[in-house]
Amino acid sequence: MLCGIARAEPSNERLVLTGLAMAPPTYLLGVTFHEGSHALAAKLLGGKVTSMHLFPPGIDPKVNKFRFGWVYVTGLRGRGNRIFFYLAPKITDAIFLSGYAALYFTDSLPNNKYAQLALVVGATGFWVDFAKDVFLTSKHNDVVKAYYLWCMRGWKQIAPRLLYVGLNLGFGYAVARGYQKLFTHTDAETTMTMPLINTSF
Repeated sequence: MLCGIARAEPSNERLVLTGLAMAPPTYLLGVTFHEGSHALAAKLLGGKVTSMHLFPPGIDPKVNKFRFGWVYVTGLRGRGNRIFFYLAPKITDAIFLSGYAALYFTDSLPNNKYAQLALVVGATGFWVDFAKDVFLTSKHNDVVKAYYLWCMRGWKQIAPRLLYVGLNLGFGYAVARGYQKLFTHTDAETTMTMPLINTSF
């Protein structure tokens, strides 16, 4: 006897709504990873975390600027240690985005649409955090602080910023293709599971 169980794929509308529901916790997770990366870097370098704010976003009282979160530390010595501290969230973003890109380009993403959705929504959050500093020039920006510590001001920032743009485009391409895969349904809207067939004569 031959039997099968049909499982319909979720519609694009359901995936969009589920993705929107994932946005708030993804935002909180993203801020935690960003500021947590700063804090972990400081600890690894022998510094001391004196202040850490994750939620809600607001005005950082020390610089009177709006921020989604902030971390203050003391005890960081040397230019290299401070550069690593400022760039720690970008390193975290790059690690997770590289992992997502590897899953996509090796065709290793899960077949389950909700699992694909969770991964691509998470990757989007990391990409936004990675990409948002490309063109910023404020002296309070972490990447700009790293440029200054590298003695890169004005035109000297052109080459690293172009490299940064290239990385953003590469990671963004992987995320965009992930969405394309997510919303592309197979011709067969159901998958069949085949149990063992017993045959007797």
